[in-house]
Amino acid sequence: MPMIGFMQSAALLVAAALAAQAAPPASPASPRQERGPAPFSALTSPTAALKVAFDEVCLPSVLEGRSLEELARQRYLVLVNPRSTGSSTATAAWRLASYSHVYVVALPGGGCSVGVEGGDPDGLNAAAIEMMQARAAFAPAAPEPVDNGKAERTAWCTPEANRPYFIALLRRTSGRRNAFVANVLRAQGLRPSFCPASGQAT
Repeated sequence: MPMIGFMQSAALLVAAALAAQAAPPASPASPRQERGPAPFSALTSPTAALKVAFDEVCLPSVLEGRSLEELARQRYLVLVNPRSTGSSTATAAWRLASYSHVYVVALPGGGCSVGVEGGDPDGLNAAAIEMMQARAAFAPAAPEPVDNGKAERTAWCTPEANRPYFIALLRRTSGRRNAFVANVLRAQGLRPSFCPASGQAT
């Protein structure tokens, strides 16, 4: 089942942030890297699929300015039509082999989105928080209901006053649509209003 609906609700935060969005710095040219071991555990485990799509592809593409296309290729994701994901803002998309739909989506301005259709929403949300906090000091804003109360969205931001990174995590609380969606972006200018207050300046 395509990810129509839940990823469209994720696009609301993306649309609000695109005006403050900037492409990450270009990576220096490097030899094409070979693929690593195939992520066979992702075939049956939503958490393992999230590890590949979010921690090994999406996060480094934004936080480290690495090529999303190359990271997806290295982790055995297959290029698909962006419209098949249900995202109205996708510029490119890849699907990971799994028992349910798992997508990585390129967003305008260098952002990245991950959607996992199956699995436990609370478990996926907790795993994503652990993955991203291992990379940077993200702090959460207050959760807010979306999709007519059937999902909950929480914005997480790094502490910089200027050009912070931010991640929107959406977990399904009821209904049968996608269990979990994460959007990873970077602001171009001052700290977005939806980020939690921070006294740390750049």
